[in-house]
Amino acid sequence: MNLHDLQRHWDAFGEQDPMWAILTDPARKGRRWTAEEFFATGVTEVAALMAEARGFGLPASRRRALDFGCGLGRLTQALADHCDEALGLDVAPSMIAQAAAFNRHGARVRYQVQTAPPFHTVASRSVDVVYTGRVLQHIAPVYAREYIRELARVVAPGGFLSFDVPSRWLDAPVLPEGALPAGAYRAALAARLHPATDATRVVIEVTITNAGSDAWPADAPLNLGNHWLARDGAALVADDRRVPVPLPLAPGAAVTVTFEAPRASLAGADVLELDVVHEGIAWFAWHGSPTVRLDVGPPAAASDSASPAGAPAPAPPGPAPAFEPVMEMHAVPREDVEALLAAAGVRLLRVRAEAHCGPRWEAFRYDVTADSAR
Repeated sequence: MNLHDLQRHWDAFGEQDPMWAILTDPARKGRRWTAEEFFATGVTEVAALMAEARGFGLPASRRRALDFGCGLGRLTQALADHCDEALGLDVAPSMIAQAAAFNRHGARVRYQVQTAPPFHTVASRSVDVVYTGRVLQHIAPVYAREYIRELARVVAPGGFLSFDVPSRWLDAPVLPEGALPAGAYRAALAARLHPATDATRVVIEVTITNAGSDAWPADAPLNLGNHWLARDGAALVADDRRVPVPLPLAPGAAVTVTFEAPRASLAGADVLELDVVHEGIAWFAWHGSPTVRLDVGPPAAASDSASPAGAPAPAPPGPAPAFEPVMEMHAVPREDVEALLAAAGVRLLRVRAEAHCGPRWEAFRYDVTADSAR
């Protein structure tokens, strides 16, 4: 999507469920983050960032920090604990307004809406700590490349720039530490839809059989989860509810759980797809395990024939559904990122793998500094 559409979608995320949109923990969807928990993650993340910088003897000064894609200021607030002043930039006005309300550092922290590159309010070579995390992955590559140039432009001599971005989509998932043996990611699902008693919810009885070659251990965070699809198979809501799978479960053994979820509010999201997910590791479908799809939406439209004489007129259509924002995922190849940094005259210190984009994305974090001679 272009930057205008990007702003529209992320402004809607800021209005609907901003903390979950920034840290997409399935258990926190539906405004289940508390501000204390949410901002505490920023303190931890920035402390790790500054420890990495110290390992390189950086930054030389701690006057200014920049948080690009700041959202509610989760990282901006933490950066202000380490630098004299911090600036947060974000495309979404709704996020910036809430970030200002959460600010606890007074005039030392500022927030601005940044609709497109360049960063007009930020001078070249003026920022000692430049950081962005989980942001460039949502921006189309044509714009992400421009933003990488901007991040490199503003980092001060002796400063520290750190950013992450996926490099490519992988044909086969690469499993992180903590994964089960590959043969364990197979399940047979049998689902029975309960008769509707509440038009706003669906209730399904699901039998889950371990169809893999290995046991599912008691300490594995396995859940039954779902997506909402259109009838043509298009994914409209990629990640929704969770129900724990009772464990341990040996190969061939089965358990039955009740899966209950609100119906998707998005028009056309009529098909509920069920799958088992190893949280933080993989959906079973990524390994070829079959899912179950249930058409739980409204029936197809009735015939267009005229109503019988004397029949009441059809009810007028209800209000249009709320706009459902979408998170796109994009990649900039590692060789392109390194070429952009070299052209900007900054020095690449280290490239390290990132796992938060999931096992189907190869992603990297780039640690960078600027030398006085550039």
